[in-house]
Amino acid sequence: MVLAHNEEKHIGACLDSLFDGEPGQPLEVYVMANGCTDRTEALTRTYAERRPEVHLVSIALGDKCNAWNVFVHDIVPKRCPDRSVYFFMDGDARSTPGSLAAMVAALKAEPHAHAASAPPASGRNVAHDRDELLEQRGLVANLYALRGSFLPRLIASQVRLPLKLEGDDGLLGALIKWDLDPKNNQFDHRRIVPCPDAGFEFESVSPLSPSGLRGYWKRAVRYGRRGYEFELLGKELKRKGLAGLPADVTQIYPNAAQLRLKRNGLYTISNWFALRQMRDLARFKVTPGARQP
Repeated sequence: MVLAHNEEKHIGACLDSLFDGEPGQPLEVYVMANGCTDRTEALTRTYAERRPEVHLVSIALGDKCNAWNVFVHDIVPKRCPDRSVYFFMDGDARSTPGSLAAMVAALKAEPHAHAASAPPASGRNVAHDRDELLEQRGLVANLYALRGSFLPRLIASQVRLPLKLEGDDGLLGALIKWDLDPKNNQFDHRRIVPCPDAGFEFESVSPLSPSGLRGYWKRAVRYGRRGYEFELLGKELKRKGLAGLPADVTQIYPNAAQLRLKRNGLYTISNWFALRQMRDLARFKVTPGARQP
């Protein structure tokens, strides 16, 4: 599954990395084009003409959590059930050669794990981010794999990621480590196996450019909101189990009135904006625009 929102600049390289990096492997790729207003869908159709293994799934709503839900609950049961492994990646990422095979091998070596995760192979803080993922057995949305036997459990449990959620990969990683029972289970970090032989690359944006500065600020506010959302979601899930998952993450924003400002150096400012944004949305009952990946 490849999540793509307005990825005309990257979707070709993303798909090339999969086929070039796993030569001769029988891949089947579903591009979940959500809310695209550029040429992402047209480019995917053209790509599929020479690679019939690529399938375009056009979704009107621009929300990556919704697109993930569509793949897991609609596409998998109807079009690709009973696979041994399912891979998930973002359309602006590139898989490093052999990554998919490496994750398959990692899952075979650790049968207790539900998922395998790939560390970053690029970025300004690549060494730190890579070490952190390997040490904490983390999972990031850019590239990861789920064991085929785990997908039916997600479907049977009706696990749907809340719309507009910032940390979709963080929530999924927690659910995996809880073995889908957050109410009764503690984290079992062995449920995710990090794979040092896998990796993903992406284009870094210079923070010194005007667009880079704007993007950096927006990302800092989103990360602040993600932390607050996790704090609220964690309480709901521990109290109600999977029933605590809201359909839309803004449904739990009224509880943001109970949150305290997270102080973290310069990020205290973006955390303040994030918290104010959540409280304002709850107070005026305004639904924010769909979050873009």
